[in-house]
Amino acid sequence: MTNEVVITLAIILLAVSIYLGTYYIKKKHYNEIDEIDKEKKKIQTTLPVTKAEKLGKMSITGQSKILADQTVNKINDIEAAALPEIESFLFEAEEATDRYRFGQATDKQDKAKEALKLINETLEQTILTIDELLQREEANLKKIDSIKKRYHKLRKELLASSFSFGESIDSLEDKLGEIESDFTSFSDLTASGDHEEAKKVVNRLEKEMDEMEKLMSKIPEYHSIIKKDYLTQLEEINEGYETLRNQDYIFPESFDFNEEVNLLTNQIGELKESLKQLNLESADDMTALIEKQIDKLYDSMETEIEAKAETTKLLQQLRKIVLYLQNQDKELGFEIDRISQSYKLYQNEEQNYKKIQSSIAQVKSIVQAVEKNLSDNQLAYSDASQSLDAAFKQAEELSASLQSLSEKLQSYRSQEKEIKNDIDEMELALREMKRYVEGKHLPGLPKDYLQFFFYTTDHLEILAKELSRPKLDFEEVLSLHQMCEEDIEKLADRTDELVDHALLTELTSQRLYRHREEHPEVVETIRYSENLFLEDFDYDTSLKMVREKLESIEPGSYQEVLSQYQKDKTYN
Repeated sequence: MTNEVVITLAIILLAVSIYLGTYYIKKKHYNEIDEIDKEKKKIQTTLPVTKAEKLGKMSITGQSKILADQTVNKINDIEAAALPEIESFLFEAEEATDRYRFGQATDKQDKAKEALKLINETLEQTILTIDELLQREEANLKKIDSIKKRYHKLRKELLASSFSFGESIDSLEDKLGEIESDFTSFSDLTASGDHEEAKKVVNRLEKEMDEMEKLMSKIPEYHSIIKKDYLTQLEEINEGYETLRNQDYIFPESFDFNEEVNLLTNQIGELKESLKQLNLESADDMTALIEKQIDKLYDSMETEIEAKAETTKLLQQLRKIVLYLQNQDKELGFEIDRISQSYKLYQNEEQNYKKIQSSIAQVKSIVQAVEKNLSDNQLAYSDASQSLDAAFKQAEELSASLQSLSEKLQSYRSQEKEIKNDIDEMELALREMKRYVEGKHLPGLPKDYLQFFFYTTDHLEILAKELSRPKLDFEEVLSLHQMCEEDIEKLADRTDELVDHALLTELTSQRLYRHREEHPEVVETIRYSENLFLEDFDYDTSLKMVREKLESIEPGSYQEVLSQYQKDKTYN
């Protein structure tokens, strides 16, 4: 194939490709233009031109006329300007497509779509407004008729049950008068054709009727509560107060009963005034305050009645308790005197005893003061109950303190007996340790061990001497007793250690002696160890020498010796 043929075929293919591409783009633009045109025609068919003409010819005035004119103008603008503009955009888009100016075509199509969008956004609300304006008069008349029926029902109810509204009747009549005035205003606006303003009056009348119905429903309930509940309870409170006063009840200085009753009376008056002014929100607030105040007054009387019974009970109990405490106090005094003859008291017993005596006198004084003030009618039972309750708790604490102090005093003799028993046991322990050491047939005892043994024995003798005194210094005795216990414990540990080291020295030396053939120096080590063992009785150093030598020759062997020794010791 020659180059000319190839070039020719390429040109043909390129031309076909360009043709197909432009054909596809043109077809796409034509389709979109057709879709926009269909939507435009749909708007033309739904455009309420006839209704707009009817609305424009209606005899209306005021706000209704202004709204109607605005609505008709919107329809006219769509028909006369907006739709033709879209038609122009579509025509220009089609021409641009025919001339292969696809960018210009797209621009015109976008403008057409934007214009359609604006029309659709406006048209829906505009159609609703036209329909509402055309039916406004009829709708207003239907609503006003319904409202009038509600009005006449309320008027009839107000006349028939005027007594149930109390002082609110005049304000309710005035409110009905305002509603009547709005009916007149509605009639005038409707007659003049201003249906828009008439609708506002209808809406206002609906709210006023709702409020009026609420008032006429709630106000009788409030007046019934005032009459049947609040005033009745106020009378009961006053009667109850007089009854309590006649029975010699008084109230705490912090609670002025008459002032609280006056507050309740004023609150009921404020509630009535709120109802007179038709202020239900304020009436709700006052109702809550009144009920709280009524509860407060009832509670104050109930508190005094209950406090009287509690006070009577506490007085009976405290009289007995004070006598009991005084007797316990006297017995404790004798006990302190007896114990202090044999022991030097060291736990502030005498000072604590004086404090308890003072507190008992204080409790007795409180009880006597309450009895006197109640007798003179100078104290409220609630205050008396609080004072006596505090005194009762204090008396319980004092009884516990007396018991605790008595137990402390009794502990002197029991502790003395225990310490004497401990001395016998510690002396026995010393003798057993001595026999234990002697039974091991040791060549002798180290000097420091003997010193500590005699040191411990001396402490026991000092403790025994202190216990033999006519009047014990118990603090000193306890200190010596603790020291002796610690000494005995330490001596027992040192005794076990002394014997263990001595016996382990012998066992370790025997194990070490096995290596004398291959390690001649072993004999010298054993000789030095025996010298320390037999002459200086230094069992610790003696054991250390043979142990270290054995470990250097046979690592781990000393642990075997020790384990076997402990095992034999346990079984023996």
